[in-house]
Amino acid sequence: MTIPLLARDLGARGSRGQVAGPDPAGPIPRDAAAILAAVPGWWASLAGEAGLSGSWLDVSLAIDSAPPQAALSAEPEPSIGAGTDAWALGAAYVAALSPQVRARHGRHYTPANLANRLWTMTRRALSVTPRTARLPGLIRDRACGAGSLLLPPLREYVQTAARTDVEVALAALPSVIEGIDADPNAVWLANVVLAVEALPLLAAVPTSRRRPFHALARCGDGLEPCERPARVELQNPPYGRVRLTQEERDRWGHVLYGHANLYGLFVAAAVDGLGADGVLGALVPTSFTSGLYFSRLRETLSKQAPLREAAFVADRDGIFANVLQETCLAVFTRRHARRTAITCLNGHVENVAQVKSPRGSGPWLLPRRADDAPAAAVAATFTVRLADLGYRCSTGPLVWNRRKPDLTSDRVQGSLPIVWAADIDGGTLHRDKIRDGMRFVKLCDGDESVLVLAEPAVLVQRTTAPEQVRRLVVADLSPEALQDWGGRLVVENHVNVLRPTVAKPLLNRNTLAAVLATDTLDRVTRSLAGSVAVSAYELESLPFPDARTLVCWNSLSGADLAQAVASAYRV
Repeated sequence: MTIPLLARDLGARGSRGQVAGPDPAGPIPRDAAAILAAVPGWWASLAGEAGLSGSWLDVSLAIDSAPPQAALSAEPEPSIGAGTDAWALGAAYVAALSPQVRARHGRHYTPANLANRLWTMTRRALSVTPRTARLPGLIRDRACGAGSLLLPPLREYVQTAARTDVEVALAALPSVIEGIDADPNAVWLANVVLAVEALPLLAAVPTSRRRPFHALARCGDGLEPCERPARVELQNPPYGRVRLTQEERDRWGHVLYGHANLYGLFVAAAVDGLGADGVLGALVPTSFTSGLYFSRLRETLSKQAPLREAAFVADRDGIFANVLQETCLAVFTRRHARRTAITCLNGHVENVAQVKSPRGSGPWLLPRRADDAPAAAVAATFTVRLADLGYRCSTGPLVWNRRKPDLTSDRVQGSLPIVWAADIDGGTLHRDKIRDGMRFVKLCDGDESVLVLAEPAVLVQRTTAPEQVRRLVVADLSPEALQDWGGRLVVENHVNVLRPTVAKPLLNRNTLAAVLATDTLDRVTRSLAGSVAVSAYELESLPFPDARTLVCWNSLSGADLAQAVASAYRV
């Protein structure tokens, strides 16, 4: 039997404060068990309010989905009652799981506003209105959790079905709503939550003809192929790096480059599961738009399901915990998309731009703000890259936590000074006092050719903080600055190093540093980079104007250079 990626390397581990259950992750915390234990009472209250009675108040009889042991053996959480909505119930369950389980499985819950917005965007791609009496085919979520993304389409289905034959509508539910998840506790919760939405339909059926609700969610591996093609795939997939077997790597090779991330695999699986006119709506980190590891995924999406609409979420809190990158709602369609609509969600929907639908494996230029759109549009037409300028980019080779014993505060024989990311804050190279405790590294055999930088270069911070105004933080390591540091130094892993590859590059080193430090290039970078990290790959992908324009910049400086760069990108 193949072990699902989400369940791999997990054993049945028990500890104090946990309740045994069927979850492949082992026992669940008592707080999570208490949430599940409150569900039968929650169901009974809502079923009664809908006009049902008798056995229909018993969730184990009303739904063709057996409650997990944890729901039967724990004390119910008293705060869960008839006034608790479906999203709050699902969010409470996920929040009660242990941080280790949430981190290992990438489990997170979709807020109601984002679930509703994603469905609105997806419905727009389908050309379906809320008044449509039937959903346009099967809607599937391969990592459904407690069913949050399936609630908006199901609610519309119930509202329109109430005006039709309700018995037929109830019988048809399994053909239009399907959820899959590796957590059986969440699957049961999803079945209850989804059935609650259909209680008005059941109440309209004569008592003698009522049948238990079909289970709309099932326990399984969302990455496995599904028998039925879907008209819609909705997902807020798990994320995080995962090790693949050789068999799995062979299967996913068309979307893999280096490390595998779960959310990339789920996006690929969803595309594979779409019908000929299908639509994928996903809430995902924006790293898929620019990272090297997602280059093949971008190529596959370009060919099989181009990006039709993207909404960037300005507030990252509470969506992908501890992820230093943006989140977006992205809609892909099997139908050819010439243009991509871009919006920003910041308490309201802000229109940003309509851009040419991105294609290819390279980073996609997608502006996050309306005032960045003109520069991004012009940059998208440029074909010159850093290599064409005569430079290459590499990441600082010193991974400090692997060399802790060799780090010192004072210079000793055989040691060299370290340039840290903090040393180039503000755009000038200096010795930040916060790093003086680890200012030097003692060289070992083989370090000379790997670690040592002994030539002028351009230094760029690789990781910036979310609250920083700039993404491109640049410092020129001039010959004078290099000499001030002793003529030889070591660059730490959170700094990118740009060095010339030819004797006379198109841009002088100091001009290149000044160009990267302009507001214009910072705007372009914000439209290109999918996280607060600016990788060597993304720097090498920055678009520049033609060679004649670049050569002219070498004679400019200060405000004149900044104005020339702005004019080239039409800012």
